[in-house]
Amino acid sequence: MHTREMRTLKTLIRLALGLALLGLTGCYPPNALEMDYGNAVHNNIAQQVVNPTAGFNPKPAVGLPPQASANNQERYDKTFKGEEKKALEMKLLGQ
Repeated sequence: MHTREMRTLKTLIRLALGLALLGLTGCYPPNALEMDYGNAVHNNIAQQVVNPTAGFNPKPAVGLPPQASANNQERYDKTFKGEEKKALEMKLLGQ
């Protein structure tokens, strides 16, 4: 009988400790991602205030012409080819 009461008491203590730790997590300060919550909504509202009829414009926003974007992508890809060669040379030299 004595061991059963001790086991129950230990279980209750563990449960109380777990609840206390769970309650303390609410005191943890927000991280950088949480500090940014809601900024996208505020930005969209500000843009609607500046130009409320933007949604009725049948002409979509246009980015880069296809050839210009292809050239940019090729230049971007070439920057990694140099790094791959350097990494391979370093590996072959044993550095």
